[in-house]
Amino acid sequence: MLIRFTAENIKNFKEPITLDFTETHDYKFNTQCVKDGLLSTVVIYGPNSSGKSNFGLALFDIVGLLTDKQVHPEQRDELSFINADSDSDIAKFDYWFKNGESVIHYAYQKSTPTTLVYEEMYIDDEKIFSYDFKNKKYDLSHMELIRAEALNFEYFENNFAILRYVANNTIQSPKSHVRFVMNFVSRMLWFRSLQTNSYIGLMTGIDNLNSWIIENNLVKEFQKFLSDMAGIDTNISVATAEGPTKIQLLVEQHKKNLLIFDQTKSSGTAALELLFYWSRRFKDLSFLFIDEFDAFYHFELARNVLMYVAGIDNLQSIFTTHNSYLASNNLLRPDCYFMLSNGELKSFADSTDRELREGHNLEKMLRNGEFDAK
Repeated sequence: MLIRFTAENIKNFKEPITLDFTETHDYKFNTQCVKDGLLSTVVIYGPNSSGKSNFGLALFDIVGLLTDKQVHPEQRDELSFINADSDSDIAKFDYWFKNGESVIHYAYQKSTPTTLVYEEMYIDDEKIFSYDFKNKKYDLSHMELIRAEALNFEYFENNFAILRYVANNTIQSPKSHVRFVMNFVSRMLWFRSLQTNSYIGLMTGIDNLNSWIIENNLVKEFQKFLSDMAGIDTNISVATAEGPTKIQLLVEQHKKNLLIFDQTKSSGTAALELLFYWSRRFKDLSFLFIDEFDAFYHFELARNVLMYVAGIDNLQSIFTTHNSYLASNNLLRPDCYFMLSNGELKSFADSTDRELREGHNLEKMLRNGEFDAK
């Protein structure tokens, strides 16, 4: 699992910003929100332009570094990559992972979205390697701890991550720390619940959602998903449109006519279709970030979606939202809700001098500014 993440000097974060999943409190309710001593479900609030989306893009920078999975165009925008008010031209990223009883600290620095300038890795505070790409200085003295002591760096590409180079050119045991990090990052998924299928990680390419549902014989499952999640009871089937080429379409069956699903679905239903598409892969994920997850949802539907994802075992998830209705001890607990303000992330539990209890009305306190940066 991911223990902690820190980013510095990227996009609107000039100073270091950290999300620490170990910052739990001793609440006796909704204990499913904490797994193995780490927060497993996090909801991030914050004013417009506070950086909620940018934080997710920064967190998922590692996907483009270590894998060939999908990245987002905003991650490759050189003009907005480095903080515009900073005197430094280096963005810094630090990740701490937990693999069994060990802690892996992996860090790197970039001058552009695709230019590495520094990389290092520690396991249980033991330095494994460091590599200064800019000055071509390195310390590879403990590579034997990741079975890479015999690796030839003579033809190493200067802008290729060391960790990725090791993973691609050594035989790692199933429980190795290198394999753990690579597998974890390969199974991370970020997506934005808006009109288009914009995502980072897990795979490459874009599917047509309707065609995907038809080709995988998931029409009935999709119809049930709409009913279970939102109470949408509609009769969906597949029809063939005649023409130069035959095209299969999702349609809604009504008494007098068939309506093309794409032309009748609401924005909320379209967002649910995207959620259904990704939900078929949730069991394979290590980490999930849904940006603006309830932009088109009724508040009850947003609640259902949050609890649906939070109930998935062995999955860490982050949601960004403006929906104060979701701030409730009936759903999660104060250490799972975070406020992003002035470049700092703090949980509700750490944002007030009050000792928050199960009976507190978190939504009312949120609306009254109780958790705003002081």
